[in-house]
Amino acid sequence: MGNIGDPALWNDRLFKTPGSRTLFISAEYDSQDNSLDDQQRRVRWDDPRSSTEEVRHYEQVRASESTFTCMGTRIGAVLTDAWTLYALTGVCDTELTFIHTDTTVNFGFETSSDFESDSDLYYGIGTTVLLHKGTFRGTVPLTLGMDITYRRFDFEDDSLSENGTFYSATLDEIQLAIVLAADFGRVHPYAGARISSITGNEHYINKTIQSYWYPQGYIDYEDDITWTKNVGFVVGASVQLPGAISLTVESRLGDEEALGVSATVAF
Repeated sequence: MGNIGDPALWNDRLFKTPGSRTLFISAEYDSQDNSLDDQQRRVRWDDPRSSTEEVRHYEQVRASESTFTCMGTRIGAVLTDAWTLYALTGVCDTELTFIHTDTTVNFGFETSSDFESDSDLYYGIGTTVLLHKGTFRGTVPLTLGMDITYRRFDFEDDSLSENGTFYSATLDEIQLAIVLAADFGRVHPYAGARISSITGNEHYINKTIQSYWYPQGYIDYEDDITWTKNVGFVVGASVQLPGAISLTVESRLGDEEALGVSATVAF
């Protein structure tokens, strides 16, 4: 997510051309574990007078656990003394376990499939706004800020020829964070809370499991994804180095468990 009080953004920069706008670039590494809760597809009711038992009172539930290891770049500009705008892009190595439950009156199962994919592209945009600046006990500068980020992520593992399984997903994430940052000279710690929403679409095929529901005779599940009001917390610190460079270490908890490291330079 990053430090809204990152000293590389608001303090110095490499080139001091009068009247020019401050630009910045960050190199980022992030590893995160996500558990996306059960999502039940709308239960379909079939009239027993015109349907077979195999599809009557049908239900499907999906869940997944994933690990993303990402490397990317964030490029942006400081537009005013309280507002930045940036774009981000990178790639992720992904490990995902997909759990699929399929239930009818006289037939049901739960299956779990593991998937892996390398160099999955993500990209997005974001903005940071400083809401208030003050001091703690008159000595420690504090900054309260807000960060809004949109990110799109695509993932696919086609293992149909190896073990009869396939999974793909396109996810759109919007995150809003409120962060309080402090200034202790070269060290700038920060902490805050965030809320996010993830929507998208996923497609899962498992040819090794028979399913009466699908016309193919095996699992061929495709549906929209909607998770909203996912709440998490963030804590981290930035260290200012000579030459308008900062190093940041960040940990996130709550809806995801993550550790991130980034280096930022302003010019």
